[in-house]
Amino acid sequence: MKTNSEMPSQDANNLALDVLGIVGVLRQRILFVFLIAFVFVIGTVSWSLTLTPIYQATSQVLYDPTVRQPFDEPNRPSRFAQGAEVIDSQISVINSDTVLRPVVRRNNLTTDPVFNTEASPGLISQILGMVRGRTAPSDETMEAAETAALEKLSDALVVKRVGQTYVINVSVESPSPTQAAVLSNAIAESYLSDQSRQVGKASKEATYQIDDRLVSLRERLRQAESDIQRFRAENKLQSADQGLLLNEQELSGLNSQLVEARAALAEATAKNDEIQRVLQNGVDAEAIGDVVNSGTITRLREQFAQAARNEAELLADLLPSHPSVIRARSQLQRIRGLIREEVNRIAESTQIDLKVNQERVGKLEEQIDASRNLNNADSAASIKLRELETEAQATRSLYEIALARAKQISELDQVVLPFARIITPAVVPDSPVWPKKKIMVVLAGILGVLVGTALAVGAEAFRIIKKHLMAAIEPAPAQAAMQAPAVATPAAPVTRDPDWQADNARAPSVGSLQSAVKAIRRVPQQRARGLKVVSDLPWLTGSDERGTLRLLDADIVTAVQDAVDQFYANHNGPGREFGRSADRIVTEIERTPRVGQSQIVFLTSPALGHGQTVSALALALAAAQRGMDVLLADGEPKQRMLSHDLSLDEDALGATMRDRVVGYDELDISFLSLVSGLPKYKHHRMNIREAFEFADVARDYDLVIIDGVALPQLVEDDPLAGLATSFLVTVAEREEPQISMPILSRDLLTVADGRPAGLVRTMTGSNVAPSRKYAR
Repeated sequence: MKTNSEMPSQDANNLALDVLGIVGVLRQRILFVFLIAFVFVIGTVSWSLTLTPIYQATSQVLYDPTVRQPFDEPNRPSRFAQGAEVIDSQISVINSDTVLRPVVRRNNLTTDPVFNTEASPGLISQILGMVRGRTAPSDETMEAAETAALEKLSDALVVKRVGQTYVINVSVESPSPTQAAVLSNAIAESYLSDQSRQVGKASKEATYQIDDRLVSLRERLRQAESDIQRFRAENKLQSADQGLLLNEQELSGLNSQLVEARAALAEATAKNDEIQRVLQNGVDAEAIGDVVNSGTITRLREQFAQAARNEAELLADLLPSHPSVIRARSQLQRIRGLIREEVNRIAESTQIDLKVNQERVGKLEEQIDASRNLNNADSAASIKLRELETEAQATRSLYEIALARAKQISELDQVVLPFARIITPAVVPDSPVWPKKKIMVVLAGILGVLVGTALAVGAEAFRIIKKHLMAAIEPAPAQAAMQAPAVATPAAPVTRDPDWQADNARAPSVGSLQSAVKAIRRVPQQRARGLKVVSDLPWLTGSDERGTLRLLDADIVTAVQDAVDQFYANHNGPGREFGRSADRIVTEIERTPRVGQSQIVFLTSPALGHGQTVSALALALAAAQRGMDVLLADGEPKQRMLSHDLSLDEDALGATMRDRVVGYDELDISFLSLVSGLPKYKHHRMNIREAFEFADVARDYDLVIIDGVALPQLVEDDPLAGLATSFLVTVAEREEPQISMPILSRDLLTVADGRPAGLVRTMTGSNVAPSRKYAR
């Protein structure tokens, strides 16, 4: 049976094809390479001649959002944004159905074979049309044809912004250069027409909405004014001048009259008091003064003064008893009496005026009290009236604003400057944009050279590999020794020292074998930078006919089974420690918490030659010895040792996965090959259906051991690895110094994603020279 051993280093070197070798192969087969390139060029030229050329015409449209309308306020900020999103929005508008559909109708693209494949029926359709007669297309047919042409035009349209400017390129591709230019200009003009149409439509919609609002506001205003008049009539709240109610105006007038009456009363009281004082002190014509404001008193005072002067003059010349003096004195007394009588008359008149003023003030105060009581009674009604008037005033203001805006829109919005214009109309292109025949020919030549080079180098590599495979059909004894089981472990260290081989030519005792194994087991368990070392698997050894210790070179299944049986049957032998180590690993697996009904262990390794396959077989046989129902699955696509050595029935390859399960009574396990029938040396990634099918098979077993792909080919989302409940990586002790263990631990833990993972050190005690590294 084949093993997971490595090829000798010298064979690997012979298989290598270095740069110099590749250059030599190309020199020998340069004509073949150029022939392939020439074939590619000729094929590309022939194919390009059969292609329909496509022409592209471009028109440029400038969209300027900074344009101000004639009647806009100069200090008012622009209503439109000026960022990149504005140009993106306009590009979407140009690609919209609103712009393209008028172009389809105006240019009659529904009958154009380029934009409507049904416009040019085939010969059979024409004959059937002549036989049946032509019928007018239905509305649904015309709509479908227009929609199809619209989709074709949209596919042929390319709208892009020119750098960071406000310029938009409108490009149309067509087999006809004239049609491309016509359609490009038509789309640009349709876009401008749509802009104008949208502005007019928006203006009309705004006018309609404002008119509807005006009708509503007018009705509300009329209703509010009617409510005010009705409330006034119901509560007798009549208005006077300056918006005041009659009650309020009457109260204001009474207050004014009361002030005047009180002033007059105060004046009359003062005058009466003064006159009464004069009367009490005696009327003296000289002392009356200006208190009594009367013309009669004034004249009498003048006469009294004249009479007093006459009396004084007469007394100066005559005796007091003189008749003239007596007559003058009598006249003076008469005038004083007249003054007294006039003062008494004025006092009576003043008293009458005082009483009149008092009565007037009293009447006015009574009227004010009555009016005030009436006004207080109407306060609630006045508050309600003011609320109605406020609402009416607000409605009137809204109505006036809306009416003014409606007139403004109807008068001013008729003059609108466009925001976009065509700055460069499309012209008929001279050359097509596709196919680029020169570029295609150059690329075909380059591709032909690469393909020819690959074929030449591949043929030489295949010749070399075939030669060495034919030479390896009958390997030499030395090569067979190098192809020993990867996980075999001797009880005593294997070495190439001649003296050590001579000492071991004598059959070693069982005690020395056990001592060597115990010495190995006394090495403390270590962790490989995050990975726990579960156990060490020693070399699997045996004796030849001469009784010397040697590496096994065949029948590994029997050797592993014998080693496991020796341990579980408690028999001493060279494989007992190997079986003990396998049992220890199974014990660790059983201690792992179960996630589902069965445990699935995925075995991997850095590369071939690390004892992965033998370890998987040993674990399966050890678990079967412990009474577990075990399924061993071969998922290693390169060597396929298990599938080859367990004699898989090739007739069952086409059956379902459950039907391909083979039971081995002599091994007390079941076996399933996941790689038989697949290309060799090629990693097969299990699909989801196969993963579910395998999971269904795994439910029937206590333990499933998977001999998986090498760790460098294992990915995180591998379905087969995703079914595993734990992972084990096997690393040969002889290779461990050459492996970057942190990288190995990182890769395995990444794939495990939190599931248990451990390391099994195989072929412990080996002195074989290392030949492989793992530093991915």
